[in-house]
Amino acid sequence: MKLLITGGSGFIGTNLLELLLVNNVDNFINVDKQKPLDDAHSKFWVDCNILDKKKLLEVFTAFEPTHVVHLAAKTDTASDKLEDYNENTDGTANLIEAIEKTHTVVHVVITSTQYVYKSKENPLPRSDKDYIPHTTYGISKKITEELTHNSKMKAAWTVIRPTNVWGPWNMRYPNELLKIVDKGWYFHPGKTNPVKSYAYVKNVVHQIFQILQSDISDVNHQTYYVGDEPMKSLQWINSFSRELTGKTVKSFPIFILHSVSFVGDILRKIKIPFPLHSERFNNMLDNYETPMKKTIDAFGLSNPNLDENVKETIDWLKNKGKPNFEYWKNKY
Repeated sequence: MKLLITGGSGFIGTNLLELLLVNNVDNFINVDKQKPLDDAHSKFWVDCNILDKKKLLEVFTAFEPTHVVHLAAKTDTASDKLEDYNENTDGTANLIEAIEKTHTVVHVVITSTQYVYKSKENPLPRSDKDYIPHTTYGISKKITEELTHNSKMKAAWTVIRPTNVWGPWNMRYPNELLKIVDKGWYFHPGKTNPVKSYAYVKNVVHQIFQILQSDISDVNHQTYYVGDEPMKSLQWINSFSRELTGKTVKSFPIFILHSVSFVGDILRKIKIPFPLHSERFNNMLDNYETPMKKTIDAFGLSNPNLDENVKETIDWLKNKGKPNFEYWKNKY
């Protein structure tokens, strides 16, 4: 296997590279516009933006990969302008064109998101092409999937939909959720305890690796949600709270938190960061279950224990990860 990974410098990509090296797989390159998060991965890095169609094709032609994992994307939900997510649309189109012109490629894994489908009325999609996108980011990833489905690639393709991914090398949670929990500022809305779809990153990359190693006929033209079994949100957040503070989180009346979220909306509009706003508040209340059985039956979980995974994440934050975060660097 000669593996080309786009976006291997990011959160999921860094963990995928670690897993490959642990399994003595080193015939790969990481095509990314950003340098790797982990300096140990620098020798695999090829500096290339997937929006640069000409250079991307040159990289494919020179390396002649047999397998591709497409992770490169803009993954935040901060914008409501589709053009802000052109890496997910135009970038994916460039990647598919490069694959169509590179006859050595036999299998490509395309990364989408659970956000291509969210519905309170019908919580689970009826088919892989049943779309109700959530946020403009979700719309951009719907386009990612449609480009894949409608492509002329001779290579086999598999679409993956990560759920809410967390773990070592996540560069957002330590500055947001984990810091709030550590300071005792997290308040759970009332007695709500919705079911959520979480994904420990090491389970995600395990599932990607298993897809790459599977018989192509089993995974060709298949879509898999990747992550863990859905669980109650309090189970997840309390595992972090116990690890960080030795206590479970406090609850607060829903109407008060709702009011505070409106204040957060106003502050966000004038570019003042605030931990709670309407989008985040609504996410705290919503059930968001995804169909994981197909994935877990086929590929399993490498790290099934939530508390152990939380401990591993906090240990990373206390050690290798802390130079990236001022708050945690000062604390530890």
